[in-house]
Amino acid sequence: MTGPGATEPQDMRDMFRSMLLIRCFEEKASEEYMAGRIGGFLHLAIGEEAAVVGTVSAMRADDPLTSTYREHGQALARGTDPRSVMAELLGRSTGLCGGRGGSMHLMDKARSFYGGYGIVGGSVPLGLGLAYAIRYRGGDQVSVTMFGDGATNQGVVAECFNMAGLWDLPIVFLILNNQYGMGTSLEHASAEEDLYPRAEAYGIPAWKVDGMDVMAVRGAV
Repeated sequence: MTGPGATEPQDMRDMFRSMLLIRCFEEKASEEYMAGRIGGFLHLAIGEEAAVVGTVSAMRADDPLTSTYREHGQALARGTDPRSVMAELLGRSTGLCGGRGGSMHLMDKARSFYGGYGIVGGSVPLGLGLAYAIRYRGGDQVSVTMFGDGATNQGVVAECFNMAGLWDLPIVFLILNNQYGMGTSLEHASAEEDLYPRAEAYGIPAWKVDGMDVMAVRGAV
């Protein structure tokens, strides 16, 4: 990428290639899971490719990223070797985390990807901590933390909003709203279905973006 605001043809091709890689990877992972070769749980990011790639394409290589347990796409978009990610899902020693993390706990520190997290909303305070570390060390990076609509009702998310607003920390909270927290629809889980304005209560600018439009996401981030 030539820069966060660039829309050069090569940037467009890179983003398309990254989205296609994520889709093909997830489809293959689903096959392996159904065949019983991937143990535990497998949470796919099919349909979230544009949101993931649009976000990562706007980030610098040293901007830290944290995600939910649905994080294969984030690792791939960051440039992690797909073979290393698949080996991790299969529990092999050649996997990204030596086969010990599995689907929900990928991490690639070399690419500033600080992982997915199995607990709903659990990655948000980690992202906040990374933002605090940036400020404490006098850096100019920006922490980005992704979480789903199901995590927005976790108390720790509100606490993180408050701390980020209070200390003016360099962090972007990105809600990947796919309308369902596991099997519960948004309308049955949240009294207010527009989630993004919650951040405004803590002095954090917030707006809604079409997560199916990679360029809209890239521009917003």
